[in-house]
Formats: sequence, structure tokens, C-alpha cells
Amino acid sequence: MIRKTKNGNDQKFGKLNRLVCAAAAVILLSLLSACAGQESDEKSLREHGMDVIKVMEEMVKSSEYGSLIGSNADAVEEIRADLAAGDYTAPQAVYEIGLPSIQNLLTLTGGDGLMDGFSDALKNQLTNKSASSLVNLLNSRSGYAPLAAASVYTANKTFDSEAPTENTLYLYTFEMGYPVAVSFIAGEDRSVTASGTFLIVEDFDIQAAEQLTAMLKQLGLEVTIRQLP
Repeated sequence: MIRKTKNGNDQKFGKLNRLVCAAAAVILLSLLSACAGQESDEKSLREHGMDVIKVMEEMVKSSEYGSLIGSNADAVEEIRADLAAGDYTAPQAVYEIGLPSIQNLLTLTGGDGLMDGFSDALKNQLTNKSASSLVNLLNSRSGYAPLAAASVYTANKTFDSEAPTENTLYLYTFEMGYPVAVSFIAGEDRSVTASGTFLIVEDFDIQAAEQLTAMLKQLGLEVTIRQLP
């Protein structure tokens, strides 16, 4: 306890010391918070994509999941079992694919000119579907059942990120398993939606850049593909 003197100096000094200590503590906490803010633990797009793939793997390895959402077709179940035999823990390679415009995709499917009367907002909605449209187009080459199975076992997540500023598509290939395409669609207020879809193409090379480029050229699409480090 502080002993009060006649002039109260000890008490004043005691209060001053407490104020100084409190101020120092506030400054220290502020500095620690600033340092913590400088250390970003934000995941990369590649890591967010793997989060989606982890959920997809759980989906295909559960025979009950398809039943819960009403997908009991024998052909789809056969494909599910084939997908479930894969190991999607770590990708063999990851590719970034430049997305074709939705107008180019519509031209391929006979829809050229359909967007002419659309508002900018509606055109933007269609543009955001260009990645899924491209993957569906590739899956449709293998038939109806693969296209249906890929739709059933699609997963997504939404997260905050400073990237990407443009929509992009990653293709993950696995040594034992089918490739997975994950699209990243930029929204408002730093939001990004990642959507994953199995690419159900037989005999797909895990070092897939040249093969994928050739497949897209057959469809009439010229896209940029680069392997991520």
C-alpha cells in the first residue's frame, strides 16, 4: 500500500506509475496485434481446391451419399465405385487453365448470338458458368452416365481471398484416381467460390497438359494451360 505523505507526492507518483504501466501494456498489445496481422495464414487457391477435393473424395467413398440425394442408377453407382477406388490425398500435378469466354462456348453448342439482348448482369451470370460449362462439355464426350455422376459428386466452398481477380480453373491430376477440375469464381467483397467436378475421361495422362490441349482443340477451343510449381 502507498503511504500518503503530507503533500501526497507518493500517492501521485503511485497513480502515475500505474498509468504508465497501463499505457505500456496497451502499446505492447497493439504491437503484438500488429505483428500478428502481418503474418498471413491465408490459404492459396491450390489449398482451397484441395479442401473441396477432400469433400468430393468423402462423397464418392460413401455409398449412402448417392442414395440420400436420390441417385441410385446402376450406371452412376458403377462410376461412383470406380471414382472411390482412387486416392485423392495428394495431386501428381496441378494445372491452371485459361477459361474460354462464354460466347465461345455458346458458339460451339449452337447458341451463337443468344446473349445479344441480355443485360450486363445476366451476361455476368453466364460468364461465371463458363468453367462448369467447359468441364461438362468434356464429360459429355464420355456419355450421359459420366456426366450425371460428375454432377452428383460435385462439391464447393466459399471463402475470403484477395485472389483471384478473374475467374480461373485448376485441374488436379492424381496417380491413382480421376482428374478433378476446380473452378474459382470471384464474387463481391473478396468472396471466392470454389467448385470441384470430376473429369471422367478414360486413359487420362496424369501429365495432362498436352492431352488436354489436344482435347480442347478438337472441340474448337484454344486455351492457355500451364503447370503450377
